[in-house]
Formats: sequence, C-alpha cells, structure tokens
Amino acid sequence: MTGARLSRAVHRVGLGRYTRTMHALCIQPPLVQLNAPYPAVWYIDTWLRDRGITSSAIDHSIELAHAVFCRKGLETVFSAAKIALKGRKHPDDETARRIQNYFDDEPLYLAMIDSMMAFLEGGDPAFAHRLAVGAGMPAGMRSEAVFGDGMGSEDARAFATATLSDLSDFISYALDADFGVVRYAERLSQSAPAFAPILDAAQNGWVIKTLYRPLLRRLFDSLKQERSSKAVDGEQLLLLLSIPFPGCLAGAIAAAAEARLVFGRRVTIVAGGGYISTELRFLEEPSIFNIFDYLAYDAGFGALASILDVLGGGPKNALFHVRYRDETGKVIASGFQDTETRIAADTQNSEGRAADTPGFTEYSSLESEDISRIHPDYYGLDFSRYLRLFDSPNPMQRLWNDTPWLKYRLAYGCYWHRCAFCDTQLDYIKRYKASDLDRLISAALSAAQRSGLYGIHFVDEAMPVNMVRAFAARNAEFARPFTFWGNVRFDKAWTDEACAFTAERGLVAVSGGIEIATRKGLQIVDKGFSMVDLVRTLASFKKTGILIHAYLIYGFPGQADQDIADSAEMARVLLAEGLVDSAFWHKFVLTRHSAMYTAWERGQRPELEPIPPVSNFAVNDLSFKGERQSDRWSLPLDNAMSAWADDGETDRPLSSFLAGKLPKPRIDALSILREAGLG
Repeated sequence: MTGARLSRAVHRVGLGRYTRTMHALCIQPPLVQLNAPYPAVWYIDTWLRDRGITSSAIDHSIELAHAVFCRKGLETVFSAAKIALKGRKHPDDETARRIQNYFDDEPLYLAMIDSMMAFLEGGDPAFAHRLAVGAGMPAGMRSEAVFGDGMGSEDARAFATATLSDLSDFISYALDADFGVVRYAERLSQSAPAFAPILDAAQNGWVIKTLYRPLLRRLFDSLKQERSSKAVDGEQLLLLLSIPFPGCLAGAIAAAAEARLVFGRRVTIVAGGGYISTELRFLEEPSIFNIFDYLAYDAGFGALASILDVLGGGPKNALFHVRYRDETGKVIASGFQDTETRIAADTQNSEGRAADTPGFTEYSSLESEDISRIHPDYYGLDFSRYLRLFDSPNPMQRLWNDTPWLKYRLAYGCYWHRCAFCDTQLDYIKRYKASDLDRLISAALSAAQRSGLYGIHFVDEAMPVNMVRAFAARNAEFARPFTFWGNVRFDKAWTDEACAFTAERGLVAVSGGIEIATRKGLQIVDKGFSMVDLVRTLASFKKTGILIHAYLIYGFPGQADQDIADSAEMARVLLAEGLVDSAFWHKFVLTRHSAMYTAWERGQRPELEPIPPVSNFAVNDLSFKGERQSDRWSLPLDNAMSAWADDGETDRPLSSFLAGKLPKPRIDALSILREAGLG
C-alpha cells in the first residue's frame, strides 16, 4: 500500500470524524533540560496538525523552572522552608550554618532572581558585569566555588548557573527531596518496583503540589474557557504526555489528574515516550490506568493513529503498540508481536489476529512512513524562555547546555544495533529508518526563520555518515547555513575526507561511545571497530577542529580490574594527545532489552546470572551476580576524569587516584597511537 493510500485508509476508520471535534494538547512534563525543548511533543504536535487536528504543544519543564526561579516563587519557597525547618535537627554544624546563610541571604535572592533569569535567557547582557562585581549577591556553596578569588564578566553565566543549583539544593533539603534543576523523583521511578511511591510524589511532592499544580489549573481553565467560547459542540480534549525520563512521570501524573478535574470524561489521556517504551514495556500494574487511558509505545505515530481510530468508533482490539485496561480490570497489550512484550498480561495482535495481518501491517507501515517524513517545525514555541546554562568549562561539554538548539534526527534507530550492552531489542534502536531529508530541511528552515536559531543538535542514536554528508551538502547551499552536531559511531567511514567535507559545511562536534578503550574491551562489547580504527577516526575528526566527547563504561561482565585500569589510561592518553576533548564514565547497567540479556535467555551466556526482578510495574535495569565488584572504581574514575578533562591535568597518572589494591595500568597506549600512524 502506498503512503498516500495508507494515510487515506487510516483517515477512513475514524480520524476524519475527530479532526473537527477534537483539540489535542501535547505536554512535556517537568523536569528535563532547560536550554532547549525536548523534541518529542513537537514531533507529535506536527504529526497531529499534519492530519488536520487542532493541536498545540507546551514545555512545562521550562515553565515550572520559571515558576520556581522567580521572585514570587522564591517568596513561596522561603516562607514554606521556615515552617518546614523549624525545630529540625540538622545532621551537622556545617549544614546548619549553610541553611542559616540561605535565610540570611533571602532578601538578596529575591532582589536578583528575576534579573538573573533574564540574563540566563540571553537578555540583559549588562547584568554580567553586575555579577562580576559580586557585591550584594547571595553566596551559596556552589556559587562561592565559582567566584573564588575573583570573577570576570565572562564567568557570569557560570555564577548564575551555580546560584540556581544552590537554590535547588536548598529546596531539596528543606522541602522536596525529589526536586532537582533537571530531574524530579528520578530515584523513585528508575526501575521502580511499585507505582504507589511515584503516585505519592505526584500528589504530595512539595514542588508539584505547591507550584506545578496551580500552573496546570490555570492552563486547563484557560483552555476550557477558550474552547467553550468557540462553541465547538461535543469537542473532546486529547491530552498527550511525553515521559522520556523517569523523573517526568510524577509531573505527568499531576498533569493528567488536573486535566481530569477540569474536563472530566471529555478528556482522553495518553502517555508515551522513552520511559514508557523502555521501563514499562512489561507493565502489569493496572492502577496506572486510573491516571492514563492509554500507554503508547515506540515512535508513537502508529499507536496514536490506532487510538484516534478507537475514539472514532473503531474496536479496541485494533490498537497498535498500546496498553490499556479493559472492562474486567486486565491490562491488555495490543498490537505487539509476542517477542515485543514477554509479559503475563493478556496480549492481542492488531484486530485480535496474527501479527502479519493487514491491520497490523497498516499501522506498522503508517508509523514507518511517518518516522521518515514527520519533523517538528516547533510552531508556537517561544525559544526566548530557555536558559543558557553553564555547567562546565570544557568547550565540548558546554554544547549541551549553553545554546538553545533545534533538535532533529537524521535517522530513527541505529544502523549498527549490535553493541552487547545496548537496548538492541527496542524499536528505537533496532528499527533503522533514514529521514526524508527534504521534509527535515523544510521543517528546520521554518523553525529557524521563526526563532532566529540556526543551530541543530541531531539526536540520533548514531548519525549515519551518508546522511550527515547529504545534509552538509544541502546546508552549504543556504544563504544562512546551520551549525550542527550530534552522536556518531567512531567507525572507519569517518575518513579524513568525510570529516573535512562535513566540517567545512557546518559540523562542529560529535559525541560517541568508546565504552572500553582496550583491544579486548572493544571486542567484548561488539563495537565493530578496532583500537587502531578508533584512533584513526578520532584523528580524522580532530584534523578539522571538530570537538569530540567520548562515553566510557566500566564494570562490564567479564571485564577484569586490569582492563578497567588500562581503559582509563588509554582515555587519559587520548585526552592528553588532543584526540578527545571530554569524556564521561558510566557504570555498566544490565537491561532487559540488551543484546547481552537476549543472549542469556537463549542460553548463550550462562555465566551472566541475572537476578530476576520482582515487579509488576517498571522492569528494565537488572541486577546480576558480581555487579558490585566494580563499585570501588566509581570514585577514582570520576575524580581522574574531572582532573583530566575539566582541569587539564592529563599528565597526572591514574595511580594518583587509586587506593587499596586496584591495579595500575599496563597498556602501552602510545604504541597503539603509533600503530595508527600517529606520533
């Protein structure tokens, strides 16, 4: 079936009816990044408008940040903190002193917060000089560290960012342990064994209850009044909530509850996003459907099309990649192949038939087509609300937070999708689909002309070299070309010529996984390139001036202490030689969707020994025998990387950070560089 015929077929089922009687609202709940919009709700908003449905999108992450970090918000914070901390015994004298300093500095925080936020938004540049002088500024532990022996105007954003972090620490200690500048209730919802604690955070968490719920009420009351004034008979609200990270779930629950209070049965509530597709893929807990009507999985286009068809009168057993609770209270997983769920809940394929039936294929094909052609134009978004935060002096790490990027993807999924540690069984990894470049460029140009932003962060799992080249070639033709960067695989396709071609046409930085920087390490994680290949690729990028960030892991099953030490030494040498600009260590986490776990299920890795999870809610991260043995590396590796990447102390050996019986490196890193033709 062709794309045009397929779209018409889906419209016939029920979509056409609801284009006139439905208003969609797409919300990104708090808290995610504050420098740029997380793109998921704008993909969905564009998709809905493309189908003739009235839709709008809003980022409540940045809106809640503004509600907290303003004079009125801080007045509420300090007033509540005085009550909450009255009579509380602090853990030590230093904490008591710090808390008293906050109260002493309350007038200073209230006097400067609005100017500081305006400055971080990119306005009021003169305020940088006010911050540099520092007189009359509050002094928290983080901002004191930035100020040091003196500060110039170029350090002002670092000081302002540290001040927000100081206030965040205060709120977390005094009022709401789950609050963070870019996360909320993260500790509760990451592979949560039960739903109840997250529901409690959504209902009773201080920030959500005191500051976010009033924001939601104003939004929904205003929307109800607006839609009523237009006299649209029988109009329904479709509320779509994106939950990319665990910390967004509590906010999504609050948004759903407030919408239900205002709109009652007129609202249909759908939650989707990375957290749903990953952590809740095996969900059996029915109580979550007291909050949401449907959970939509994977890219979401096929799931939403099937939900719209049901709202238009179609049967529920035709739902695609959707979970819901039926009339008997059972959790139904509809439109999945058996290998995509592997749970005890009742499972239905599309229209209750086998996975290869026309109904299943119809929604699969629709989603595949729309993955390629739908790209957000960010219609209606005010980019001036976002903050230019400064959380690192490293020029590569600063790219993430100090610039408001437009976010797109050159391809859905990963063209390699074989790494042993990666979630290769999930749709967003295993299904590779290149974007329609014409549609992407059209959307990006539209967004750029409206916002004035010509910087793109490609959020691909790994940007395909051919797609980067194609975009770069088109980019060079524009009167005002884009500056762009994104994640890559450090494979041999990035030759000197490919790097030079793309750098000359706008590519400024790449991030990518090295994982374990030893010959054996690259083999056991199945990276698909050798150490020599890696070094040559890094050199090709650096010859053109492209910045590089590397991801590193430790604690991989079968990785000995000596291999961890050798990988760290190789990372030090790569930083010292200027082949990598920044790097970050991650402790290995075994996931239910990884290639390793799949191999264990097939009997191919009996030594892995995962510990079966006990949960009917979130099931993704798994414990395994021996995983705690690498914990002793966490602090030395973090301290070493901070010294090497942030402070430039690349001549400081790993041994200076080690304690106890951890081995010193034995790897001859310079010989690998020479083998690659360097040095």
